[in-house]
Amino acid sequence: MAKVLLNVFVDFETLGRTVNILTEQGVTGFYCVEYWGISPQNWEGFVIKEEPEMAIEAIRDHTERAMQVNTVIDDNRVEPITRALAEGLAGKRYTILSLPVDSISVAAP
Repeated sequence: MAKVLLNVFVDFETLGRTVNILTEQGVTGFYCVEYWGISPQNWEGFVIKEEPEMAIEAIRDHTERAMQVNTVIDDNRVEPITRALAEGLAGKRYTILSLPVDSISVAAP
C-alpha cells in the first residue's frame, strides 16, 4: 500500500481541533511545526525592499502565527481524513497538501 504525507496548515488557534479530528480518524502519530505565514491574498502585490533588515521587519509585521500538522498515512485514508477535516474545520482557514512518499527510513537507536 502506498503512503502519503498529509500536511495540514491551520491558524494557531485551530491546532487543538485539527489534532482532535486526526485522532478521531485513527491517526496515531503526527508532528507539528510552528511558523509565521501570510495568505496569498494578503501578499499579492506586496513588494519588500531588498535590504535584509527591512525585509525581515516587513515579514514580521505582516505574517501571522500558524501551525503545520504532518502525518504519514495509507493512500486510501487521504480522502476520508480530508473530508473529516473539511467538515470539522468548516468556517476556519486551512490548507491541506498530500504528497506521495517514495521511501521512509526510520532510525531509532
